[in-house]
Amino acid sequence: MRAGLLLFVVAALLAAAASAPAGAATCSRATAKAAIGSAKPHITYQAGGSVLVKPADVDGLLCFDFSRDGRTDLAFTVASGGTAGDIAWVALVRTSSGWQVAHSQSGYKISLHRVGNDLVDSQPIYRKNDANCCPTGGFDHRRWHWNGTRLVLARSYHTSSYRP
Repeated sequence: MRAGLLLFVVAALLAAAASAPAGAATCSRATAKAAIGSAKPHITYQAGGSVLVKPADVDGLLCFDFSRDGRTDLAFTVASGGTAGDIAWVALVRTSSGWQVAHSQSGYKISLHRVGNDLVDSQPIYRKNDANCCPTGGFDHRRWHWNGTRLVLARSYHTSSYRP
């Protein structure tokens, strides 16, 4: 009896794996690093200049179908390696031919969140005498929405909270 149940469960799991969407991607650092290696995204610094994002630069990671095409897309923040925290974020869409850069945005101590099917970046606001540790000006948020071909700015707003 137990062997029959075990076989049923194994068969169900195999069937579910076989019927998973072809565009499904595992949400992991390894997936993100491989995607970065193939898409070769660049970020532009706020002060000017552009630099290639390296797979080791991945910090925060979000995976979901923000382009609503049935494939898992990914977005990640780029670590500065220092007190600036995360200095950019990059969104990659998965296409039939591989990963493509959908958007990149630079910032300072930037964070990235999922809100519904959209991406929201958040940044602290520093007042004149604020120490690097302790911004007192609240947070600016920008909500990015897929319009069918690209990410577009849907809304900008300010709150006192780190989370959008």
